[in-house]
Amino acid sequence: MASEEGVVLILETKRNPAIWKNFDLCLMSDNHEMTRCKNCGKFMKAAANSTLKKHTDKHCPVTKAKKEEKGEGSGSSNM
Repeated sequence: MASEEGVVLILETKRNPAIWKNFDLCLMSDNHEMTRCKNCGKFMKAAANSTLKKHTDKHCPVTKAKKEEKGEGSGSSNM
């Protein structure tokens, strides 16, 4: 997929700031836009906000690890 060398420019977006604080909108060397997760670095299509929120909430390994540290992950005990 995309690599760091493929990013030409980080674009500004006026999309939902609560979601986009975790993402960069990148202009790639082949002139299309991709989204990059600021936490794990994964590139995705510049998709709908719900897709990005799902990545942050359920799929991003960095945010999953942070949730587990806080005891919000499944399998935590209060003993």
